Amino acid sequence: MALENLTQTIAYYTPIIEQNTREFLFATKERALLILKAPLTNPDMLWLLVPLILTMLLLEFYFGRYKEEELGWNTAFGNSLVLIFISVSLVRHLYTNSLWNETNIIVVSALITFGLLLTMIDFYHLLPKEMAYGISSKIPLNFIAYVAITLVYIELPIDYITASAFLTILLLLFILVGIIHFTTPKSEDNKESLRQASKDS
Repeated sequence: MALENLTQTIAYYTPIIEQNTREFLFATKERALLILKAPLTNPDMLWLLVPLILTMLLLEFYFGRYKEEELGWNTAFGNSLVLIFISVSLVRHLYTNSLWNETNIIVVSALITFGLLLTMIDFYHLLPKEMAYGISSKIPLNFIAYVAITLVYIELPIDYITASAFLTILLLLFILVGIIHFTTPKSEDNKESLRQASKDS
């Protein structure tokens, strides 16, 4: 009897779950496309996004070619300063266009607070370098800046659909970076290091 009730419950809820999943995936896709298309309808975003995207991609090409190199404290410190510069630009945008609403204030305040905190961490080497380098690398910092810029420039509901859309974009970004690292020709020094490592093992 219990097994029959369980089967009936599963049969009842399965179509509902499938329908909700389809709706969620469709809403996520539509929100992600809206976010990706935002610079086309808000050209001012390009002045902030283009330098972020170009420097990130060029650095990924660089580290794809020279895989043995690591970030370095000075580069980590410089990367963390980017969040502060982006915050200043966003404050200027809010001030110029009188967009001081609760969401924008929270987003910009969180960004500048995180930027200042990370700058102090990198300046004083307060974290183990592996952790600090991971946090202060271009991908996470530029993605955080991208999220903040998008939330300030376009009106998006702060909900699980928006969070899912940004996570989808982040996943696509990691796939792109993986392709860049895989397809970028390696330097001769790097090839020699890999050959030597394989011999030693």
